[in-house]
Amino acid sequence: MPKLAEAKLKINVVGVDNGLKENVSLHLSNWDAIPEGDEDSIRKAIRSSVRDALQPFGYYEASIKISWGNQSLDIHIEPGPVVVWGKSDINVPQPESGLKPKALKLIQTPPFIVGQPMRHQLYDNYKKELLLSLRQQGYLDANWSQSALQVNLDQHTAVVILHMTLGQRYRINDIQISGSDLSDKTSRQLVNTHAGEWYDTDKVGIIYENLLSSGYFKNAIIDVESTPPNQATLNIELEDQPKDQFTTGIGYGTDTGMRGKLGWTRPKVNARGDNIYSNMQVSQIGEEVTVQYHIPWPHPLERYLSWDTGWKREETTDRESAQLSTGIALKRSQRKQWQYSVGVNLENETYRQGNNPEETITYILPNYHFIERLVYGSSNNPTAILKYWIDSSLGFNVLSDNTLFLSGEIGASYTLDLTSEDAISTRFALGGIMTDDFYSVPLSKRFYTGGDQTVRGYKYNSLAPKDENGELQGGQFLNVFSLEYRYRLNEEWQLATFADTGRTFISSHDPFHSGAGVGLRWTIPVGTFSFDIAKPVTAEEDKSLRLHIYLGMLL
Repeated sequence: MPKLAEAKLKINVVGVDNGLKENVSLHLSNWDAIPEGDEDSIRKAIRSSVRDALQPFGYYEASIKISWGNQSLDIHIEPGPVVVWGKSDINVPQPESGLKPKALKLIQTPPFIVGQPMRHQLYDNYKKELLLSLRQQGYLDANWSQSALQVNLDQHTAVVILHMTLGQRYRINDIQISGSDLSDKTSRQLVNTHAGEWYDTDKVGIIYENLLSSGYFKNAIIDVESTPPNQATLNIELEDQPKDQFTTGIGYGTDTGMRGKLGWTRPKVNARGDNIYSNMQVSQIGEEVTVQYHIPWPHPLERYLSWDTGWKREETTDRESAQLSTGIALKRSQRKQWQYSVGVNLENETYRQGNNPEETITYILPNYHFIERLVYGSSNNPTAILKYWIDSSLGFNVLSDNTLFLSGEIGASYTLDLTSEDAISTRFALGGIMTDDFYSVPLSKRFYTGGDQTVRGYKYNSLAPKDENGELQGGQFLNVFSLEYRYRLNEEWQLATFADTGRTFISSHDPFHSGAGVGLRWTIPVGTFSFDIAKPVTAEEDKSLRLHIYLGMLL
């Protein structure tokens, strides 16, 4: 193109809709000015660019008038008749092993609807998408033996001709794993794919997810080496996580006050894949140290044996307890939608209630825990979330025959988006302890309620039956209910209003305690900050306002 002048060129396009106008302007975007030279050559170059912009939308016979001044270019377009789709000729062989629904849908319902305006991009995208879906299913040699978009200007139609050669479907003939100290047995359990299976990119994606979500590896690279006519080798290069990992955290909750956390993890203790976790947490109401040793069994993606040991001290207004525990449990992987844990603990607890003498009890505690979380809608934008859980334990004193109790709790929470802005959440928990002597049950195994996560408007665990001295002694049964409405301001912020009610009781005549208030929710990558102001609404209660601050998941 001849040397351009310095003036910035203004391009005016009339006669077509905004979509065509934008495409014409895009094709002329390299024209900063009208070049010096032969006007016929300039018009020919501009007209060629305009036609290149119109033809992908089906306009092959447009009338184009061009004029310009020193700093402007005026283009008047009469687009003329649009080319429409004619009957397509699409031929893809149907293999005996069948095709996946995505490929079948593309073949059976192509987007070239007879009589609709032709679009080049629709044709190009369809070719790429269908070819990709077939190769992803293992037809690595699939290709177009014939591909054409034939435009008939006399009939103003465009006919798609696409003929495919599939070739043979590839099978995985070998899986090579390198780069890790993890045993070959455990690594292949994580891969969970064997030689002889069909090659499929979805399967490769699952392998990648299994490897990274196991916690053993920092990175995984899966290279596919194809050997015609039908053999594929997976070469998996792994990079182990650092030997030791440390985490720290600091936070605040109205229930706990200021709290700090230090964690240590060794993702891989040995070649079998055992791992160890340790966590220490300090808050204004107590301290807790836990150590967990995990042994993958029988499969690292499914279940593991966990040896858990811990020490916990907690002190509230009128009670304090120190608890040392150790136990073993079979747990289902947290990668799964539902998890369970079944095990047995040996626990030693020293506790004091109010001004009563200190007591110590050692007991064995077989236990079972179950939780499931169901997400409705897409995982990135769920429309509803249901979570429910069951906790149960049987405790008996190893030093005495007069303490035996069976404790159980069930609960659920449900969140539903009513509109893009409005949502409601509800939650309940019910619990009970079966025993001949409730007062011999350790304090930590009794029920308490009140606080950020139960009945707002009250102090943490301040709602429970009291003894003759007015000291909290815990409840034998638990009822908690909550209802919350949220209004979304934007992606990060929500307003909330709520009402909670609950009680722990020994006698069924004990009253419910209710609280209500308003709040603000701030969603960040690590969870949701909840800022709530609540007050008791039960007649005999102190009506002073209480602030609740909490970082965690919403109901």
